Amino acid sequence: MTRLWPRLTALLALLLVLALPALRATAGPGDVAVPSGPDLPRQPRPDSWSAGTIAAGTAQALGPIEPAMVLVPAELGAELQGRTALFYFAPACPHCQHAMPEINALSARLPDLTWIGVATSSTVDAELAAFKTEYAVPFDLIVDRTGGFARAVGARSTPALFIATPHEGAKPAGGLVEIDLVEGYSPYRRGLAGLVAMRQSPDDPFSALQGFESATTCMACHTEEATSWGISHHALAYRTLYLRERAEDLECVGCHVTGMEAGGFQLSDHSSPLADVGCESCHGPSGPHDGVRTEATATCAGCHDADHSIAFTVAKGLPHIDHFSANTLSDTELRERLQAVANGEAGRPLLAFPEGPTVGAQACKSCHKPQHTWAAKRDPHSRAMDRLEGADAENPSCVVCHATPVAIGGPTSQDLASFRTSEGVSCEACHGPGGAHVAAPTADNIVGLGESCPECVIEAVCTSCHTPTWDPTWELKARLDAVEH
Repeated sequence: MTRLWPRLTALLALLLVLALPALRATAGPGDVAVPSGPDLPRQPRPDSWSAGTIAAGTAQALGPIEPAMVLVPAELGAELQGRTALFYFAPACPHCQHAMPEINALSARLPDLTWIGVATSSTVDAELAAFKTEYAVPFDLIVDRTGGFARAVGARSTPALFIATPHEGAKPAGGLVEIDLVEGYSPYRRGLAGLVAMRQSPDDPFSALQGFESATTCMACHTEEATSWGISHHALAYRTLYLRERAEDLECVGCHVTGMEAGGFQLSDHSSPLADVGCESCHGPSGPHDGVRTEATATCAGCHDADHSIAFTVAKGLPHIDHFSANTLSDTELRERLQAVANGEAGRPLLAFPEGPTVGAQACKSCHKPQHTWAAKRDPHSRAMDRLEGADAENPSCVVCHATPVAIGGPTSQDLASFRTSEGVSCEACHGPGGAHVAAPTADNIVGLGESCPECVIEAVCTSCHTPTWDPTWELKARLDAVEH
């Protein structure tokens, strides 16, 4: 399967530009009263979260915009019938093609707008006709023959969406006519339909929301929450399936996207704005803005169950989806965190073992003698300390991946006495602390990593040490075969 496109670049752009209209708003936060949606009781913020402002960008996203008068070819200006949506596109552009289902739906959703498709100047008539037929475009398409429209609005890429009105008292002169641009989305990203629709209903914007709108729409108002989401594993959840060539696997996809089988993500739509675990995965379609409050924490266990997380609880998970965590980071720290998540180097706290003391490999052997081939076979794990030489063998930051800790969890120790160096990487390094299991052996108090344990959990355990930096040729299946018990 083709590898994932550069999602990090797209995510950085999204976080920096945050899907706001391209024209300048005349009001900043606090300058204009913006409707706040249905009057529902607000859920308390967890004490473990950072300070921040809920929906800090609302006034900027939904506030008034100062129109810009531009000169466009007279034949295009004559097409404007009141408030008009101008969709600028290139028939061969894959981004334009991917956007067409959403644009078609948006044109039906906003029937009070006149819709016109404006094709790039190099478009030939046959190409235009084929595009209209293939994508069932329900509105008229014209060609920007002279490139005058693109120059007037400053369109540098496709697709783009502009909303304009005729300029009062405008008269064509020199083949040009004045129009007023009142909104611009350049480039137009899939998932912006909700924001466009809200802005067409300034008196009651939230009534325009319909079902799953995508995190892209949410980000327009929830700017602080958006940046913090971008540094979480939820923001690149779909990417992990690509890296494992599982993006078509029905057993996996539903927990890596938003709203699958509920009117949201559609299987195989790899450029969908509903890919990844977005806001609506937890807060429901349109969030609470449609008048329906979803208890977000009640949705966690649907994916973070015993088979896909290690000892998961809501209390364990909440600190790691702090909606304002990015507020505490410098620009440099923010970029480093984004890069770490994209590279798979960020920690996976929900796959961390429970805290507790380890008991040593001999205590495990008393019950698991048939599986206790690790030392007898001189498995590389049992000889892991032998690979450290000189000062590295005394350095706890190296030993941590070459020996089993005396206790798991809590602050990292700088003392070699905190590691079972005589055992190397033994049972509890991969299965978690065994004290409770030795006292009362049940499947519930040890991480089994058996046949039912999915790939995502096993790999997370392994890659805590087998990182791209220290083991660049590491490959899950081959290594699991090598440590077959």
